[in-house]
Amino acid sequence: MSNYYQNPGNTPFRDFPPGPHSGVDPDQNNHVAPDSMDSRARTSLTLGLMSLLLSVVTGVPAIWVGRKALKDIKAADGALRGRWAAWTGIALGCLSVVVLFAVWLYLHTHS
Repeated sequence: MSNYYQNPGNTPFRDFPPGPHSGVDPDQNNHVAPDSMDSRARTSLTLGLMSLLLSVVTGVPAIWVGRKALKDIKAADGALRGRWAAWTGIALGCLSVVVLFAVWLYLHTHS
C-alpha cells in the first residue's frame, strides 16, 4: 500500500472503513427528489439554445440528449420533470440543422 497509513496524522482514521469509492456498488434503490428536473432535459435545452449560435455543433447533441432525457422521464413514472425542456432542446436542435441545410442549399443554388 501507499504511505497513507504510515502518516502519523491519519492515526485516528485508521479504524474507519473506506467510503463508497472503495468499489462498493451504489444504492440501487436511490430516489430522486420529488418534482426534480431531469439533468439531461436541462442539458438538451442548453444545447438547443446554444445551437442558435453554433448550429449543428450543438444542435445534433441537443437532439440526441433530448431523446435520452425523454426515455429517462418516461421510465421514471412521474418522478422526473422536464419533458418540455427536452422537447424544446430537440426542436431547437432540429431548427438549427434545418436552417444550416437551407442556407447551404441556397448558397449552392445561387452561386
